[in-house]
Formats: sequence, C-alpha cells, structure tokens
Amino acid sequence: MKVNAGDSRSLRDHAFSSVVGWLAVEARRLPNPVPLLSGLCERLTACGVPVSRASIVLFTLHPLLHAKSFRWRPGHDATSEVHPHGLQHLPAFSKSPFKALREGLPVIHRRLEQPLPDGDFPMFAELRAEGLTEYLALPVCFSDDSRHGVSWATSAPGGFTDAHRALLHELHPMLELVMEVFARKDMTGVLLDTYLGRDAGRRVLQGQIRRGDGETTSAVICLSDLRSFTVLSDALPRDALLELLNAYFETMVGAFHSHGAEVLKFMGDAVLAIFRIDEHALVEDRCAAAARTVHDAVRASEQDNASRRRKGLPTYEFGTSLHVGDVMYGNIGASDRLDFTVIGPAVNLASRIAGLCAGLNEPVLLSESFVSHYRGDVKDLGHHPVKGVPHPVRIYTLDSESSALTAA
Repeated sequence: MKVNAGDSRSLRDHAFSSVVGWLAVEARRLPNPVPLLSGLCERLTACGVPVSRASIVLFTLHPLLHAKSFRWRPGHDATSEVHPHGLQHLPAFSKSPFKALREGLPVIHRRLEQPLPDGDFPMFAELRAEGLTEYLALPVCFSDDSRHGVSWATSAPGGFTDAHRALLHELHPMLELVMEVFARKDMTGVLLDTYLGRDAGRRVLQGQIRRGDGETTSAVICLSDLRSFTVLSDALPRDALLELLNAYFETMVGAFHSHGAEVLKFMGDAVLAIFRIDEHALVEDRCAAAARTVHDAVRASEQDNASRRRKGLPTYEFGTSLHVGDVMYGNIGASDRLDFTVIGPAVNLASRIAGLCAGLNEPVLLSESFVSHYRGDVKDLGHHPVKGVPHPVRIYTLDSESSALTAA
C-alpha cells in the first residue's frame, strides 16, 4: 500500500508497523547484511520513501580486511564488497563521508541539486551526475563506541521530504541494534577462525566449549617446523625474525588451506595441521592431498626464497612429517583456559619424525603408516631411532619424480 509521502503521521505509523516490526523480529535472524539492506529498502519504498541508493559500511576486526560495504539500488538485490587493509589510505576512502562519520561527524546531509561548497566530498559531484538529488548519511554507533555508517540517497525531484528524513532518523536506532548483531556474529566467527582454525572455530560456536569435549578421529597429521630456528633467533633482529616467521607460515598455511587441511596451531616455529579422515574423505585421498600440500609448500618456499635473496632478506628451510593415526580432537587445558587441538601418540610420533628432517637432509619425511595408504611413489630411507619409541622407525620421503605428487 502506497502512503501519501507528505502525510508525516500516516507515513510514520505505517512504517513502524511494517518496517520497525520487521527489523525487531525477522531482520536480526537473516544470515548477513545483504538481505537486511535489500529487505529494508524494499519496505521503505513500499511506504513511499523514494530511496534510490543505500549503503552500509562496517569497519571490521579482521586480519585481512579494513571494512565491508553493502549497497542497494532499486530493482536489484543488495551487493557486498570487502576492503583490504591499506585501502583506507587511498583518496577514495580518505575523502569519503564514511571516514568522516567514523571520526566523529554526527550527520552528513547534502541537497545535491544545490551548489556544492568548495572542498566538499568528491563523491557528491559524482552522485549529482548520476541524477541523485539528496544524500543523508548517519553514523552507526555500537555499544563498544565503534562507529560505522549508513547512507541514503534519492533521485526524487526536490529530494526527501521532511517526513522521509524524520522516518529515516527514527528508524536509525533500531537499525543500529540489528547491525551490531550482525557485526558481532561476524567478528566472533572471524576471530575463532583466525585463532583456532576453521573447523575448530565452528565447533566452538556450536557448543563444544567444555574441557574434555571432543572425539577420537583418524587423520593425516602434518607437522612442520623451521630448520635452525635457534640460530636464526640469535642472529636476526626481532623484526627481521618475525618477518621471516610470517613468510614461512604464509607459505605453509596457504598450501594447507588450498588442499583442505585444518591448521590447528602455531607452536613457536612449528605448524600443526590435520586432514580428517571419515566416510566422506577416504584415507587414500587424504594422503594424496597431504602429499600435494607439502609438494606445493616446498615449491612455494623455493620461489619465495629466490625473491628474498634478490632483496637481501634471510631465507628459510623447513622440515615436515606426514603420519596417519588416531587422535583426540577437542578441548584440553585448565577449566577456564582451553585449547582446541589434537593430542595422542600419533601426534607425538609425527613430531619426532619431523625432528629427523635436518639430519636426513630431507624437507619431507613420511611414516610407514602414511606410506601404507599413499598411492604415489616414495623413497625408502631405512630405519632410524626416534626419541620415545623403543625400536627404530622406518622412514620414507616423497619421490620428486612421482606423477602422483605433481598431479593438480
């Protein structure tokens, strides 16, 4: 039902029944801000508010992203875009209304049909060229005092009416509450994924939060650590050492994630990851994925080290073990300080085998259990004593000429 745009009371009453109720009950259950913005704009236009463009910008707590933005236009679903760190220093953002809102400006309002003041935000000239007649932006303020932004624009002749603007202001507190729900859910997922790992973070969100929560599962265990880390620690300044560690971790984690591994933790200079084995992921397939992972990591490190040499930066070498066994996957630790990880004899053996890489001068070592399930070519390195194991352990490495190893 269309409402007389000039009737402030009718517009407000109808909007609060159809829009505020929707925001309070249905909108907060939506999966993300994309359907929220689409649904809100569609309801506003149905109430007679001539929205021609709407945008939301949320500044994130994310290791890679500075912000996420969402935009709506009539006749189209809302779209989303991510903005990596560093873009905030470019003119497109540094001279944008959203930056001004974030820094404390309480409102930004322009009638675009009127002359714009000198030195105004550059985007207003662009919006006027697109036929927009009025722009209104408000800060979205969360309970932690962080500031984000929402903007509304119209192409209606003369812009928004007083009733339209009053409605957008009245809806704003409820929109802030709903947006904070979305932002908190997103931030929680990002932080858990970042610090626990993708699968572990999902499990924690689903309620596996008590000490002892977990399961016994079969997995390909991958443990990798830097060679000569102690020597590097003594020789390099702190910042250079951190840069080297991050370069190595970037190489390893990139390879693990590209082949479906779950990276569980960093232990000093070591990375622990697993490929879980179940009815949907057969052990042979998981072993093949693990072999491709370390193959890709070795090749990536060679390319990275070549670049580092050209820049005069220190290079790195690592040793990785692959082993198949049963692990306990879940929460361990103190009652109020837990770690979601894997433990068990199989993890210990993988760690001990990784420690043999430097002595055997091989970047990758395989256990007999791994080789029994792996369909690619391997090289037998014989039996070797392993700390904590009563008998020498048979060790293998990947055959660099294996077609299975180089398969995509």
